[in-house]
Amino acid sequence: MGSERATIVGVATGSPDGGVAIVRLSGPRAEEIGRALYGEPPVPRVLSRRRLRLSADADEAEEDALVVRMPGPGSFTGEDVVELHVHGGERNVRSVLERLLTLGAVAADAGAFSRRAFEHGRLSLEQAEGIAALIAAQTDAALEQARRLVAGELGREVEALVGQVHALRCEIEANLDFPDDVAEGDLTRWRGEISEVAAVLGSWVARFEVSRRSRERARVVLAGPPNAGKSALFNALLGRPRAIVSPLPGTTRDYVEAELRLGAHEVVLVDTAGLRVACDVLEDAGILRSREQMDGADLVVWVEAADTELLGAPPGEVVCVENKRDLGARRAGWVGAVASAQGVGEVRDALAQWAESRGRLPWIGLARHRDRASDALAALAEADGLLAVEGLLEVVGFQLGIAEHRLAEVSGRGLLGPIGDEVLRSIFSRFCIGK
Repeated sequence: MGSERATIVGVATGSPDGGVAIVRLSGPRAEEIGRALYGEPPVPRVLSRRRLRLSADADEAEEDALVVRMPGPGSFTGEDVVELHVHGGERNVRSVLERLLTLGAVAADAGAFSRRAFEHGRLSLEQAEGIAALIAAQTDAALEQARRLVAGELGREVEALVGQVHALRCEIEANLDFPDDVAEGDLTRWRGEISEVAAVLGSWVARFEVSRRSRERARVVLAGPPNAGKSALFNALLGRPRAIVSPLPGTTRDYVEAELRLGAHEVVLVDTAGLRVACDVLEDAGILRSREQMDGADLVVWVEAADTELLGAPPGEVVCVENKRDLGARRAGWVGAVASAQGVGEVRDALAQWAESRGRLPWIGLARHRDRASDALAALAEADGLLAVEGLLEVVGFQLGIAEHRLAEVSGRGLLGPIGDEVLRSIFSRFCIGK
C-alpha cells in the first residue's frame, strides 16, 4: 500500500485574536480526525453546533464550536475538508490546533490549501495567484484585478488563444508530408492568424506596466515655487491641518505625505518644499528632496500664485493649479482659485478624474503572466518569419508549439510537469498559512 497523503491543518481566518477563528482541516483523514474531536459528524455542508474535546481528560472543559464538513471532491481543495468555527483568542486557537496535531494532522505550509485545490483541478494556477493577490490588495484597482483573476477571466482569454494556436499548429503539421500542396493563399492565411494572436499578446504585454502601477497607490506630489499655497492646498484637500502653513516663503523644509481618498481610489498626497535658489543648507536639502519626489510621482500638481510671473510646469503628467485668485480670468488650462472652497473642489475633481481614468486602464495580471505572454509572442514572431521561407513548416510547427505551451502555463492546466515543482513552490509560498 502506498503512503497516504497528509491531512493538513491551519487557521483560515486573518487573525486568531478576532471574535471567531476558523480552523481548516483538509485531507484523507479530515473526517476521522473530526469525529475524534466532536463525535457524531454533522450533515455535509450544514453548519452545526458541536462540543470539541480538546483533551483526553474527561473532566476538562470543552470548546463550544460550529462545525461544517465538506466531502471531496466538491470542496475548495478537492479533498475531504472540515472547518471548525471556534472562539477567537491566540491561546484558545492554539489549543485547538495542538489537539488536531495530536490526533494526526500536520501543520499546513503557506499556500498548502490553494496548492491542493490546484493539484485537484479545483483552481487554475492564475486563479490561485488571484487569491493571493486578493489578500494582498492595497488599492481598489488591485482588488478588482485580483477578483477578475479569481473569477477566471484571464484563464478564459488564455484558453481561447491556446485553442487558436493549437488548431493552427495542427493544420500546418498536417501538411508536413505534402509541402508541395501548400498554396500561397495558405501561407498568407496562416501568417494572418499568427498576426491576430500576436496582436492580442502584444497589447497584453504593453499594458502590463500600466496595470502594475494601477494596483499600487499613486503618488500625487504638490510642487511649485515657495509661498504659492501648496501646504494650504494640501490641508484643504485632506480636510484637516496636516502641513504647517505660513506666509513666509521656505517654511516647508521636508516633504509631508498623507493618504487621500478620491472617490473609489486612494492616492498618497505629498507636500514638498518650494523650488527656488536655497537660502541655507537645510532649505537646499529640502529642495533636493522635492525634486526627488517629483521624479518619482505618478502625477505632479504644479501650484503657482496668480499674482506671480508664470514659471511653467514640469514635463510629464501634471495638473496645473493657479492659487490665490478668487475671481477673474484664469490661465488657459489651469484649475484652482484655491482661495475659495469652489477652487479646492475644482482641484479635487481634476485629481479624481485622473485617478478614475487611471483605474479604468486595461490589465494583464501578474508578472509571471506577462513573462509567459512575452515568451509566446517571441515564438509567434519566429513562426511568422519562418513561414516566409519555403520548406520550413516543421520548424514553424515547433515554434507554434512553444507559443501554445507558454500560454498554457499561465493557467497550468495539464502542464504540471513542465511548470515544475520549484515554480509552484515559489508561487504558493507567498500565500498565508490558512490559504
